[in-house]
This record gives sequence, C-alpha cells and structure tokens, in this order.
Amino acid sequence: MEYHLKKQSVPAPRMLLDTVSEQPVDIDLTLPDYCPDIERILKCSLCPEIYLQNVSGDRLTVEGSAVVRIVYLDGGGCARSYEYKSPFSVGFTLKDSPEDCAAYVDTKPEYMNCRAVSPRKLSLHGAFSLYARVVVSSPTDFCMYDDDDDLQVDREEMSVSALGGLCCDVFTAREDISLKGRPDMSSMITHRLSVRVTDLKAVGGKMMLSAEGRLELLYLSAAEGGGLQTLSCSFPISHIVDCAGADDDSVIDSALDVMSYELRLSDDALSGSDVLSVEAKLRFNALCYEERPISVIRDAFSTKRDITARYEPVSCACDTRCLRVSDIAKSEIHIGDEAIGKVIDVYTERAAVSASVSGGAVMLNSKITVGVLYENADGETRLIDRDIDLSYNPSQDDIDSVESVRLSVESLSYRIVDEHTIELRAETVYTMLVSRRVSCSSLVSVSADDDAPERAADGTLILYYADRGERIWDISKRFCSRPGDIISENELEGDTLTDGIMLLIPSA
Repeated sequence: MEYHLKKQSVPAPRMLLDTVSEQPVDIDLTLPDYCPDIERILKCSLCPEIYLQNVSGDRLTVEGSAVVRIVYLDGGGCARSYEYKSPFSVGFTLKDSPEDCAAYVDTKPEYMNCRAVSPRKLSLHGAFSLYARVVVSSPTDFCMYDDDDDLQVDREEMSVSALGGLCCDVFTAREDISLKGRPDMSSMITHRLSVRVTDLKAVGGKMMLSAEGRLELLYLSAAEGGGLQTLSCSFPISHIVDCAGADDDSVIDSALDVMSYELRLSDDALSGSDVLSVEAKLRFNALCYEERPISVIRDAFSTKRDITARYEPVSCACDTRCLRVSDIAKSEIHIGDEAIGKVIDVYTERAAVSASVSGGAVMLNSKITVGVLYENADGETRLIDRDIDLSYNPSQDDIDSVESVRLSVESLSYRIVDEHTIELRAETVYTMLVSRRVSCSSLVSVSADDDAPERAADGTLILYYADRGERIWDISKRFCSRPGDIISENELEGDTLTDGIMLLIPSA
C-alpha cells in the first residue's frame, strides 16, 4: 500500500537562463564632412546600448547598438568627439515558456582596437558581451501527513523565504535640463548617465519607485576661450510598477538599470537659453520575498508493519534580508611619464562587484574603471583610464549566502599627489540580498507490503531504561509505539529527556 502524502509548495526563484554571448564589432569608419580631421586619438571606447528586450514563448530577444565613441584632437589641438552606432540583434532560447519572469540583460565591453588609416578613416575591431539571465518562480515541494492511523511522522518546523512575487518593467524617463547661466555648448565630448533607487514602497501588488538620474557631461564651449566644460546634474524619476504579491512586509531585491539614452540640445525660446533633453530607457526588476512557516517530515515509521520510505535532500533560504553598506576607499592612479599640468575631469566609467562568504563573513571585491581627462605640462589634452581593485569586509555576521550584490559609486574626488600621481577617494555603496541556508532530508514517499502480516497489538507494557538526552521519537521508533502514547503513559513533558528514567512503553 502507498501512504497518501499531501504536498505543500514554497515558491522560490529558479534560473531559466544564465548565459553569456560575445558579439564582435568590426567597422571601417569614415568621418562625416562636419567633423574635423583627426590629429591624435585620445580614446576609442565601446558602449553597448539596449533598445529592446522581450521574452516571448521560449525565446529572449535583445536588440540594440554597439556605440563606438571616439574622442580625438583636431589639427588645432581642440578636443572633438564622434559617435557611431552599429545595430545588433541576438536571440536566446529558454528552457521553458514562462508567463511571468524577471529578465536581466547586461552589457560589458571586452576590448576595442582603433587604428587611424588616414585623418578621416578609422579601422575598428572589438567585442562586447551580453550577460542574459531570466528568473522565474518555481515551487519547492514538501510532503505533509495528517492522517491519524498507524504511520507516525517526525516533523521539523522551520521558516523559509518564499518568493512572493516578481516583475520586470521597461519604461522611459524624460527630463529637460536648462543650461541657463552656463557657457554655450558647441559639442558634447563625453557623457554618462546613471540611476539609483532612492525609495521603494510596495502596497497591494504595486510598487512606488522613486529614483535619481545623474548626468555627467564634458562638452566644448562655444564661447571664445571657453574650452572644455564639465556639467554634473541630477533629476528625479518616479514610476509605478505592477508586481502581484508585493506588499509592505516584502523584502525586495530590486535593480534599476539604464538600457540606453539619448541627449538632444535645443533652444528654449522663452528663456533664451539652451535646453538639454534627456530621454532614457530604464529597466526595473524586482523579486519579493516573504518568510513562510513550513513543516518538514524528516522521519517516519509504522506501528503495524514494515515500511519503505524515500527521502530527498532539500535546501532553502531563510532569514532573507536586504543590506545596504557603504565604504570610502582611497587609491592612487599613476598617469605615466607625462607630467600633469591640469586635471579637467575624473569620472567612473564602469564598476563591477562580486561577493564571497566564509564563516558567516562577507568579502566584497570590486573593480572600478576610472577615466582621467587632463592637460600635460605643455597644455596638451590627454585622456586615460585605469582599473582600480577594491576589497571591503562589512561587519555582517550569520550570513551563509549572498544572493545578489550591486555596487554604486556615489562620489569620486581626487587630489594631485605629485606631477605623475593622483589620489582618488571613492564613496561606494553596496546593496546585498543575503540569507541563511537550511538543509535537511525530507520524506517524499512511503509504502508498505500489503502481503506482510501486521504486528499484533497485545496491550502489554515494555519496561525501558532511558538515558538522559534521548528523544521520545527515537524510543518510539525502536519499539514501534506512538510517541503520544509514551508521553501520556509516563506523564512526560517535551520530546527530549532531561534525566535518565525508567519508561513504560505501551504497544501500539
């Protein structure tokens, strides 16, 4: 006979796709007529942008452009820039066709080689990687047994982190930035847009998102003698996202990323000043966790017959929480043989972080790529980038696993140490989703031989001398007696004996 076990399901995140695809970039480029000739290339960078990511059926489609940004000096020693966009389209096959999922597609430039064939022609060869992940909700099943017959079960009560909801939303944020009071803009040289979540509230299946967009811009002034100018400004972003299962008690693992953006300069006829319009395509992902009590059957026996039981190991996250820790790191950048005459701009190009856990402690290792625009002692413009390796051990204990970690460089300042060295001071913020892991063996099936004879219940009592620390369950299983009967017969409290004692064991 097969004992009927009921099932209780706890939803948990499951990775439906986790892959990397490298995309080559090979371009023979001729500058348009409005661009001055190239005298010296300061920097050639690859900045992939995503315009579309869509999950349909068992396929994830990603479309975008590989944006090549060239910063160079013309014949007069003036900084210039040019952008060229090469479109791409990539498809990923999923293991299933999800109804709801959270899709993460991130880009990483791998390398970019740029060679000037002539003052107007460039040969470009590079590659970038697409990191694609798709997360779905998948149930983890635990067996339950409530029938009051011969099968006795030993339960372990625990609390686990259940995935209450997940969402993925792509939306557009727009902002007009007045340049009144600033030197007129002739052309943009470099620009960077970043976003960070400032507040997130979940109520009744909806999330109220508040964020800040931060634009950093280097441009060439149209004013006589204006030269290169920097602009740093921020603007608010607000958005409402539908996320079934999200509420005020949820622990939310959220990510807000810039997929792509456009900058346009126009005249404001009313104010008589220039207006810089920002239009950004943003992606918001969220996984919502809630603590849920469950009962796991870790052992079983029958009072009447021999049984065959099958167990499987299970591992679940519990005590899931979101931590936000900050650090201030210092590092030095060596420019090289040229002496620094003047620093024009220092900025963060990229930032990546990974986490490792040992003995309940977390170690965060990050790499920040920093760009430095400066003039040498002869007044010639130069642009370099350097990688900075950072490590940080936040004072957090009782952590088994870091489910996700993100890094934001909140501010970057510098001071000139000597004519070849700059000291950087980076204020970093790490956002981590951490948890503890609980592992056990859980009963998944139990059966008995129908042809085997049942044990006879003769009503006798067995005398047993128990040791201190023995569990009533272990004694019950040894004598095939119900644990409740032993506790009742001997007027015991609790499941573990605090002293050695003589017990009367009733037959089932």
